[in-house]
Amino acid sequence: MMKRNIFFILIFIILSPLATGFAQSRVTSLDALVVDLWPDYDRASVLFLLTGSLPADTEFPATVTLPFPETARLNAIARIDGSDGMMKDDILSSPAPGEISFITPDVRFRLEYYLPYVVDNLRRSFDFAWLADIAVEHFQLNIQQPKFASALTTEPIAENIGTRENGFVFHTFATRAIQAGQPLLVHVNYNMTTAQLSAATQPPQPSDPQTSGPPIPSIKGSGINWALVMGGLIVFAAIAWQLVSRRSSNGIQKSSKASVNIQSRTKFCQDCGKPVDEDDTFCGECGRKL
Repeated sequence: MMKRNIFFILIFIILSPLATGFAQSRVTSLDALVVDLWPDYDRASVLFLLTGSLPADTEFPATVTLPFPETARLNAIARIDGSDGMMKDDILSSPAPGEISFITPDVRFRLEYYLPYVVDNLRRSFDFAWLADIAVEHFQLNIQQPKFASALTTEPIAENIGTRENGFVFHTFATRAIQAGQPLLVHVNYNMTTAQLSAATQPPQPSDPQTSGPPIPSIKGSGINWALVMGGLIVFAAIAWQLVSRRSSNGIQKSSKASVNIQSRTKFCQDCGKPVDEDDTFCGECGRKL
């Protein structure tokens, strides 16, 4: 019993700091969110790039929940390391109908997914719909016009349309604040002169597609995967428990056998007083007949 108590105390000491570290705060607002829509970039669909920043007073690790269309195909979900500005996809995430949640230890994050559009011959159309239980202080929406598209229009009309250094035409909406539960809908139409994708015109990139802002190199699978760490500790605890239980069981069995042995030897020699077995005829010590 004493060994078991010590075992549980040790496991508690090992797991308590990790359990404390995994206690997350749920984020109810974002400081900034930049949404870039890249239709017909490297796939015949729309690439959504959401780059967000949490408020400065956020307690980490933090749980963030964002809208995630049911027809969307997840491409990447990552934190942006505050020390080196690198994207690292080692955070825990959980998709659910209409939304996706993830736990991040950093202020900035990136969510990427593909969404299909409607095709009518050479005409393409899609909607960007935002409705979330999270407020955004600075919300910005940018739509990158495909290289081989013409007559791209948006409803409502974008506040600014211009060509950037990379040669793409961007339709940019003014930065605004969006309250929790406030809907935002933008409809996009354009014509394709050819089925060729925009990425085919770009020089080879050493990393994944980035936002229209400063580049953020992407590194896959770096950092500590805390899910694996916790899983390993649980397996270790289970193995240790089996060993402790087996040893305790063996000790009890040996003790029981010894007790039975002693109890069976209740007969004594009348001459020398040494214990003898019930079925003995002569004393094993002095040789007297019993």
